[in-house]
Amino acid sequence: MIAAAFADLLRLADDPQRVAVIDGDVTLTRGELHDRARARAAQIERTVPEDERVALSGTGHEAVVDLVAVLLAGRSLVMLPRPTPERTRELAARSRCRVDLAAGVLEPFDVEPSTDPRHRPGDGIADTGSPEALLLFTSGTTSEPKGVRLSVRNVACNVTAVDQVVEPWDPDSDVLGFILDPTHSYGFSMVLLALMRSVPLLMTSGTLPSRPLAELLDRHRVTVLPCVPYYLRLVARRFTLGQDFAPHLRTLLLAGGGVSDAALAELTSGFAGGTHLMYGLTEATARVAVRPPSSAAPADSVGLPLPGTTVDVVDEDGHVVTGREGRIRVTGPSVFLGYLGDPVREPGTPLVTTDLGRLDERGHLTVTGRLAEMINFRGNRVSAVAVEADVARVDGVAGALLLADDTVEDAQCSLFVELAPGVERDGLTRRILAAVEPRGLVREVTVVERLETTRTGKLVRRRPAPAPEA
Repeated sequence: MIAAAFADLLRLADDPQRVAVIDGDVTLTRGELHDRARARAAQIERTVPEDERVALSGTGHEAVVDLVAVLLAGRSLVMLPRPTPERTRELAARSRCRVDLAAGVLEPFDVEPSTDPRHRPGDGIADTGSPEALLLFTSGTTSEPKGVRLSVRNVACNVTAVDQVVEPWDPDSDVLGFILDPTHSYGFSMVLLALMRSVPLLMTSGTLPSRPLAELLDRHRVTVLPCVPYYLRLVARRFTLGQDFAPHLRTLLLAGGGVSDAALAELTSGFAGGTHLMYGLTEATARVAVRPPSSAAPADSVGLPLPGTTVDVVDEDGHVVTGREGRIRVTGPSVFLGYLGDPVREPGTPLVTTDLGRLDERGHLTVTGRLAEMINFRGNRVSAVAVEADVARVDGVAGALLLADDTVEDAQCSLFVELAPGVERDGLTRRILAAVEPRGLVREVTVVERLETTRTGKLVRRRPAPAPEA
């Protein structure tokens, strides 16, 4: 069922001469991608038992072929975090994953798969009616990563719904610049969407903005770019989006973190195309709501829920509220099977997230923060993300991280800042504190060499080590 569902979704055998992936000197047509993926799928079927998963670690065009191959083989993909070899092996064993797939080569992890029946990819399938397609570990910015189980129906419904909302692309003229990680839900879904729409994927060698990358995007006339706000801030430090960075860009797909309309306008001041603001979470496959460029949604919102998805906002007692802040709740066919090792969720059960937001009377969603990112200080409810964005706009500051010193109300915060190269520190602390509201919130400003981020550019919300004095 997995193989048939994705073969029907992607239809790679249709129009086999059309380009599917560009990666340096390698160009794969849809027919070549289909044939290579089918050959690897046959190998996976012979090698990997149906009750085990396959990990993915390749890069570039090989990662796309491997990804499609596992799905066509009817096996579940597992996207493993790899902090250390020991930790990776531990997660592989728990995920019932003996092998790692890279460029068509199956490398053993040398682990014995867990015997816990709730760690099997088939656990609960009889109750949900759709097999598991993907096991994705959350990024774990504030806590231990959890294994999110996504079914074939979850993935297919989500990609199809996004396809209905995102403005059409032209297979004859559009090219998607792929700067994401295919082992993350955002990157995975963008690979599927591009293949589904028959638009070529331009694979990049690295995710950081650079002169060679800018030249690559220009040479291949990239018109579609999915990224996160953090990446836009990196671009803005050296380039102007839509001019000397991706000058042919006409569609920006922005997800992975809150950004105000004012901040977005500042980051994209040279971009004349359209921006799709998107909100999502791994537990809902990828996207939950999209605000297309033609939308009449209110400022700073992420628009309406995707077709088939219901979003409401509830208070701490679970009662639906409108027009005021509460926890975002999501219901629909894209909501996950459950966490690895936990009982399977009953289909149709709402998911109450840790994200905060509000809905207007017309159903437009505005994301206001996360529970872990909200601070109560002297009667003010302060968003750490909003403070960090204000500080990041100070000249010479490349990024900022705000952490409360204690969990008690009115506790002051420590502010960690990453500086742009060559910045003079004289007077910098004074300018940073002037950008922070409310006054007195920050107890100490510490300069760090680099702020830790996840694979998609989200800040890891834990205390970093200070940088050496200049």
